[in-house]
Amino acid sequence: MDALQRKVQALFCGSTREQTRSTIVLGKARVQRKQAPHPIPQGLENEICPITGLCNDARPAISVTVRDLGQVRKDIHAVMYDSSHDDGSFAPLLIRFAWHLCGTYDKESRTGGSNGATMRFEAEANDPENAGFEKAKALLKPIHERYPWMSLADLWILAGYVAIEAAGGPRIPFAYGRKDFSREEAVAIHGQSGCPFGDGKFNPHGSRLPAADLGPDESVPISAPMCQREAPTIQAMRSTFLRMGLNDRETVALILLGHQFGRCHQEVSGYEGPWWAKDPTTWNSGGFGFLSCAAGYDWEYEENPCLSAQPINPAKRWPNLAPANRLQGSSWTEAVRPHPTLARGKRQYDDTARGRHIMLLISDMCLTWDPEYRQHLHRYNQDRGAFSLDAVAAWKKLTELGCDGLLVEESTLQK
Repeated sequence: MDALQRKVQALFCGSTREQTRSTIVLGKARVQRKQAPHPIPQGLENEICPITGLCNDARPAISVTVRDLGQVRKDIHAVMYDSSHDDGSFAPLLIRFAWHLCGTYDKESRTGGSNGATMRFEAEANDPENAGFEKAKALLKPIHERYPWMSLADLWILAGYVAIEAAGGPRIPFAYGRKDFSREEAVAIHGQSGCPFGDGKFNPHGSRLPAADLGPDESVPISAPMCQREAPTIQAMRSTFLRMGLNDRETVALILLGHQFGRCHQEVSGYEGPWWAKDPTTWNSGGFGFLSCAAGYDWEYEENPCLSAQPINPAKRWPNLAPANRLQGSSWTEAVRPHPTLARGKRQYDDTARGRHIMLLISDMCLTWDPEYRQHLHRYNQDRGAFSLDAVAAWKKLTELGCDGLLVEESTLQK
């Protein structure tokens, strides 16, 4: 168990108050300056970086005031619920928003990630993978105006933390200190667009974020195992997470964390439906949800799922006609065109049995098709406590990528 996992485990063992106190020294936190978490602009190699205030050479430690973010958290909670939005909560949107802000990190170039709030700039904001986030920005704008000392980069990520808590998940200590890059600062790092967009190697749009579906490998026989047939998406997903510095266990934990919440919208992403029918606004690590749906079938041994594809009417009730470990004849079918709700060319898996409609994306299915991913999936299905611990540790790691040497733990005591 690494240090981050031990820290997260403390959240579930009642020692968080002591842990939080340990970050406070007379109202100040001492943060050691070290090498900047991104390339320093040319000509400033031996100077203080204008973007982060960090430098290459050793400097004395500096003091940063530790803030209590309790009221900021309360204000985010106050705007979390709206009966006119989807299932009545903005929590799924804010979790996805924070996830996408961080998912652009590249450990080799040390660029991207949440530091800089570069989704304010056009290139990243218009990334097709980021469709629908203007609503999240608008929701949080008044809160930022109320607390102008807090960067948007910090507020946007904190909103994801609060959303997890509001959904019934654990309260996760937040560390702040991210900056909002000016256009000039962002261009010095990312080039003319100012964004970590356009150089993604594993997404046809050039996005650094993972694609939901890259289509099957047509050179592979249709009767081949799905781990071979759907290798393009599997390989791209693994390569994307490895680029961020995340292993297979962390990948599975993060996908399960994010995809237990919310739903897809045809007019936004081209996909349609929730991942969980009971309540897609609730942390459901102990109940029926995406985790149970995915782990309930041994998809790897399904000879030819595409033969069972047929148009699905989400409002129609489909009987469960087969054992749960089979796709053909069961309530799960692969939805392809023609389809009543999906955009052209989109594929997803639908289950409309028992009077409800739930869906899985092709990227979700990769967790069942790939042998390494599937091991973690099955483990989490059998041990939901392990999922909770790993998911929180992976979330904390994800949201702090690219922020080395910048962050200070909030002083808000756990309640």
